[in-house]
This record gives sequence, C-alpha cells and structure tokens, in this order.
Amino acid sequence: MKQKKNIILLGSTGSIGLSSLRFLRENEDRFKLIGVSAHNNVKLLSQIVNEFNVPNVVLSNPKNANGYFGNHELNVGQSSLIDLAKINCDIVICGIIGMAGLHPSYAAISVGNNIALANKETLVAAGKIFIDKSVKSKAKILPVDSEHSAIFQCLDEQNINNLDFITLTASGGPFLKTPLKEFQKIKPKDAVKHPVWKMGQKISVDSATMFNKALEVIEASMLFELNSNKIKVIVHPEHIIHGLVHYKDGSIIANLGIPDMITPLSVALNWPLRVDLKTKKLSLSTIGNLSFYEPDFSKFPGLKFGWEALENPYCSPIVLNAANEIAVDAFLKNKIKFTEIYNIVEKTLNFYSPSKPKNIGDVIEIDKISRLNSINFVNMV
Repeated sequence: MKQKKNIILLGSTGSIGLSSLRFLRENEDRFKLIGVSAHNNVKLLSQIVNEFNVPNVVLSNPKNANGYFGNHELNVGQSSLIDLAKINCDIVICGIIGMAGLHPSYAAISVGNNIALANKETLVAAGKIFIDKSVKSKAKILPVDSEHSAIFQCLDEQNINNLDFITLTASGGPFLKTPLKEFQKIKPKDAVKHPVWKMGQKISVDSATMFNKALEVIEASMLFELNSNKIKVIVHPEHIIHGLVHYKDGSIIANLGIPDMITPLSVALNWPLRVDLKTKKLSLSTIGNLSFYEPDFSKFPGLKFGWEALENPYCSPIVLNAANEIAVDAFLKNKIKFTEIYNIVEKTLNFYSPSKPKNIGDVIEIDKISRLNSINFVNMV
C-alpha cells in the first residue's frame, strides 16, 4: 500500500481551506492531515480537528481559545502558527489570505517544506526574497490559484526559450457590464457576489475591482521569472479557460476546466502525478460559446498597477498590496465608496516609495508604514 502524504493546512476555515478539506475527504486514501490552523473560527476548527483527527492544531488569535472543543491540544498565537508551518511534512497548503500568510509560508519553505500556494500576497510583497529562499532550501512552490496553476501545467520547461508570452484570464467580476457611471452606487453586498467563484469577502472585492488580477500579474512574474511585457490579461466571463501559454511558433497551449478549486489543488498536492477526480467534467458542446474581451481600464484602473509595479521603481508591490487591503476593508465597513478603493491605493503609492526590501523584516516594515499611510487617506475621505 502506497504511503500517504502528510499535509498541513494553514487557514483551514477560509474558502481555500474548505475546498482543501473537501478534496482531502474524497482522497483520504492518499493524504493524511497532520496540522491545521485558523484565526478566529474556533468552532469550525474544533470540528475539523475531530473529523480528521488532526494532532497539531493552532488558533492564531488567542481570544477565542476558550471555545475550543477539539480532541487534540490547542496551541495559540502567531509563534505557534510559525512552528506549525515548520513541522516536517510532504506539503503545506498556504491558504491564509493577505499579508497574514507571509510569515508562516516563509517559515514552511525555510525548513524545506514544499508548499501549495494560494496566498498571492506572499509573492507580491516578498517575491524575490521568497523565491531565493525556496531555491536555497530546495522547497517547491506549487501554485493553487487557478490561473497560475493553468500556466504551471501548460509551460514546457524544455522549450522555455521559445516562450512568447502568457495570458491570464479574468472573469471580469460582477460589474463587467455595469456602466461606469453606476460604480459610485456599488455597495459591499453587491461587490461580494462573484458570478463564477465562491470566495471570501476580500478576494471577492478584489475580483470586482480587478485588483486581484493586478496582483496575479506580479505573482506570475515571480513564479515563472517573466518580464512584465510577457504577461497579458484577457477578460473571459465564462472562466473555462484559466490560462494560456503562447509560443513563438504560433502555438497556444491552454488549460480548460470547470471553475472549481479542487482541480488546481489536486495538481499541486499530487504533483508530478495526476489522479482520477470524481468531479464534474467539462463538456464543450454543453457550454457552446466562449467569449473574450480586452480589459476596460477606465472601469478597472487598478489592473494597470500590476504592470506598473514590475516596471516602475516608484510603484512598490508591497505598498500596492497593503494599500489595497486597507481600502477594501474600509469599503466593506462602509467607510469609503467602491470607486475610492482605487483612489486610496493611488494616493498611497504616490506618497510612499520605499527602497527594495532586503529581507522579510524590511517587507513587514514597509507593509506597516504603507498601512498607516493608507489609513490616513481613508480618514480624509
């Protein structure tokens, strides 16, 4: 009998975590969950621990620890989260959204743990530092984002010199066909209703503004070592094609599939093998038509920041990410309008242009200053 792979799941109660658990339930003969973390949701964390009999458990926010009823000891706090990521295993699923996922993801690769990376902010904020550390520790970074997983699957390393460019697809979010004049009226409850994917609030708003695609452009540059002019974005509302790799001979290799996180998770966790998933399979005849549009930068100006952050030394990816997190949080709390998310980010970028970070400590410090500046701009609205 083949030995099971040991898995640690960071962010078990979020959207990536729940998809991961669904996958692990259906493939319990191949994987063993040996560690889980959550930030606030101690009830769901307890249920996960009991269902999967997970021995290593962390709640990063200790405030809710009294509500824990799992059958294994609970560890609390950020230091415990770092320790969890360092436990020797086959792969760590990094499903913590935002900059909160940076430290544990970095801790995992520092000790040589392979990671299934769903946290784009990690590579956006600390890309070069992160990649260099993974090379030194020989840890593999396997993308879980559907778009980057698609590129990962389509890239032919033996013909990398003949690569022309790649294309990331974007669903366009819930406001693709909404007139620009109506953007002022957009409410949080509207922005979190993604037409294709079921996701958390923050990432749903990022999709609605297309800031998510700006971050993905930066992430793709880091993951695949591509210059900004080698990365394109096309709006594809059906989101059946997740990514395309264009070669200089005119060939285009595309990855197609039903929009479901299970497949990219399976690719990452089973790499380099593939397994038979008992999921709904794609039928092109049923779909009928696929549509594609050039991005509308007048409606989604934040998308441009993806390329600018790679080309312009005064447009820091760390500042971009931090300012966006603060602005989205303010929007979700009804402190600013939807259209002001872009304004807050732009003002922060224009106000603060830090030098390139040399280590993770520098990244954290730049992130901290960026957030304070963004909060000031939110308060001025």
